[in-house]
Amino acid sequence: MEAHPQKDNSRIRVLVADDSPTVRMMLCRMLEADPQIVIVGMADNGREAVDQVAMLKPDLVTMDVRMPVMDGLRAIEQIMAYSPVPVLVVSSVVDPEHTTNAAKALGAGAVDVMSKPEPKSLAEFNQIALELQGKVRLLSRVRVITHPRARLQEREQETRKPRTARDRERSSKLVAVASSTGGPQALQAILSKLPQDFPAGILVVQHIARGFTEGLVSWLGSSCRLKVRQGADGEPIVPGEVMVAPDAIHMIVTPERRIGLVDRQIASPHKPSADVLLESVAAVYGNEAVGVILTGMGRDGASGIKAIHDSGGHTIAQDENSSVIFSMAKEAIMLGGVENVVPLTDINGILKAIV
Repeated sequence: MEAHPQKDNSRIRVLVADDSPTVRMMLCRMLEADPQIVIVGMADNGREAVDQVAMLKPDLVTMDVRMPVMDGLRAIEQIMAYSPVPVLVVSSVVDPEHTTNAAKALGAGAVDVMSKPEPKSLAEFNQIALELQGKVRLLSRVRVITHPRARLQEREQETRKPRTARDRERSSKLVAVASSTGGPQALQAILSKLPQDFPAGILVVQHIARGFTEGLVSWLGSSCRLKVRQGADGEPIVPGEVMVAPDAIHMIVTPERRIGLVDRQIASPHKPSADVLLESVAAVYGNEAVGVILTGMGRDGASGIKAIHDSGGHTIAQDENSSVIFSMAKEAIMLGGVENVVPLTDINGILKAIV
């Protein structure tokens, strides 16, 4: 899966699925304010969305997760199995069930998530509209595949390899992961195949809309044998545990090898930033670290992976063919900081072999 250019002068054809007429009309108004975007259909339940996708073949679908007749999660599974198209989940963040279901939808093949707009002024309406339009323009260029989970079959026998003398010198004690668009599905594919006694801690920065991290953590925790939780300031890093950076703050490792949460200003638009985490991992763990960069837009994580590489640690990047968007990994590779460029299905086998 990879991004490819939109045809010149074409309009992006969008189907809006939500059981609330008010939300449907608001999303349509926001999207059609962009002359590049046209609404080709609306659906008030998941079954109708599945049928309209097959008939209208839109470039992108916005999908609520809680709808009658067929919910959004089941609708996404059907769409990805039979009429694959990029799906942007637009969900409420009012309770953990909504955010967990949104994370499940990302695991089923949706490419991104954002909270339902609740503008309180015209200026806020316009700001949210610009954010939504930008997401739609980007995500409509993502090429998705039929049966996305079929690509996540374990190929451990191919990836398990004997440890070399250099590997033994680099006995890894921490894995740090950077991911963005398409990342939740990739994270689930990797973490679900790791054993409960995995002998290293795992730290993750996942770019996701504010309010959805808690649901992501809950969903990942329910689908793997490792304990998954949000990072908390001062927490020790424990082998066999996954800590995900919380919303709106940077996560680092301290010289005492504990979690630190810091509210510093950096040039990157991302908060939490993968570079901030990975650079701290390189400084503290050196050649005991493994850096992993997965699917995503932009370049966050590239300099951090390079820092881990330069300090003697292992570095791994997800390859282009298995990425939803290849930008982050590509930037890291171009910087010369990546030791292994491999398909998603190979990453957990490599982790088992080197940790």
